[in-house]
Amino acid sequence: MDERKIKVLQLYALGVSIRRIARILGIPKSTVERWVKSPLTLKAEEKRKDALLQDEIWDRVIELLKLSKEEKGRTRVLSIAQIYKLLEVELQARGIKSERTFRRRLEEVIRDRFGSWERLELERRDKKEYAEYRKPKAKQRRERGEWEMDATEYTFKGERFFILAVRERWSGCFLSCMVAKVREDTNTLYYNKAFSALDVARFLISLFREYGLPEKIITDNEKVLKAEIIERGLQALDIPVIRTRPYSPNQKLIERSFRDLKDLLRYYVNTHSSFEEALKAAIDTYNRTEHKFEHFSVPVAPEVIHSTIEYRKVGEDEIRRAFREKFTRTVRNNTIVIENLRYEFILPTEERFGEIGRNRRDPVVVCYRDLENITLLEVWDEKETRPLGIARLISQDVPALESADLRELRNKEKRIERRKRKLREELIEIEQQEQQLIHQQPKTTTFLELLSATEPSLKPAQPQPEEELDPIKLLGGGS
Repeated sequence: MDERKIKVLQLYALGVSIRRIARILGIPKSTVERWVKSPLTLKAEEKRKDALLQDEIWDRVIELLKLSKEEKGRTRVLSIAQIYKLLEVELQARGIKSERTFRRRLEEVIRDRFGSWERLELERRDKKEYAEYRKPKAKQRRERGEWEMDATEYTFKGERFFILAVRERWSGCFLSCMVAKVREDTNTLYYNKAFSALDVARFLISLFREYGLPEKIITDNEKVLKAEIIERGLQALDIPVIRTRPYSPNQKLIERSFRDLKDLLRYYVNTHSSFEEALKAAIDTYNRTEHKFEHFSVPVAPEVIHSTIEYRKVGEDEIRRAFREKFTRTVRNNTIVIENLRYEFILPTEERFGEIGRNRRDPVVVCYRDLENITLLEVWDEKETRPLGIARLISQDVPALESADLRELRNKEKRIERRKRKLREELIEIEQQEQQLIHQQPKTTTFLELLSATEPSLKPAQPQPEEELDPIKLLGGGS
């Protein structure tokens, strides 16, 4: 977001009028008004849209869509046009004036309640008709140089492995695979827990070195494949990324190839001592065996067909620069700290002599680190407008941890931090409850207050003055 727009929203939140904001920042009043009211407009539009999608009329539309009857061995259902005609008056009363608008809104409702049209069709059709309404894999478009990346799971001798594979769609050739063994002490159910973003980045670097750059890469929406370092690297190399729709495995041709690959693995795991060797043998056999693909008139061997594809070549340095780690750090005492590693960096002269006194702050820099060389950092200014120099590693006795151990250590630190944060929140809540109880308790009376409030009758009797004695009575001279 533009800095000026952020400043406008901050001033408006403090109660400054639109006219005064425009005068202070030198921005046209119409622009300030548009910036201020656009979030409100979007929020109102979202509420209106949610209310429309939750309207009871869509329940009736879904009931009509699911209404079916078998005639002559086929399932007959109502068309969208027929449903619109039946409910046209009520739909127009809700602002849906045309069948085109009705279809667009219906798409949103189907996506929200079923996930896709295909899932709805499978609910309202007979089982023997499912094949007609599933999108066939062989009909997917295939272009030269398109790569597809996905993962699958395999169990070998009681141990679970995740396989992250890359396959060229047009030739059907498996280019390479990366294997991760699931540790027994972790309940890893998805491959984005078994592989880190750095593992995937190194895997892609090795593929680009060997083959070149693909025309595009097709992946699903797993978090590890959408990490910043992956997206930034592919964008730097000008490689488009196509994300398949969630819960739509038919969009991925690699799924069918995984089944063939696992059929081969069931044999090779009995003839090889390790899973990695068995997988390599299965991939080699798959690539050399002729397959009948629909887009080829005769059976073809993926390895032979793939050898005819020419890829765009780039230098190794450019590939490594694209997949560098990026950190934002503060320089303190000529030192930059990244993951307990200390790098020495002396700022240029013009950067060191800035503000002094109370207004001085430690400079913030952006650092880039090569995946294959952690001893050097390329340092840029905070806005990445100019390079500031190179920082060198000065830490000694750095523990050599494997990627899995390092990842587990980081996850443990994150769990501890979350636990600390939760305990701090609970402590604050307990203190607030304690303060409320103090205010609610009746006021107690001190001992001195009790003494001052005692009844007069309870006061001790005052001593009476003694009666004067008559000396005559004492001598016995009285009558």
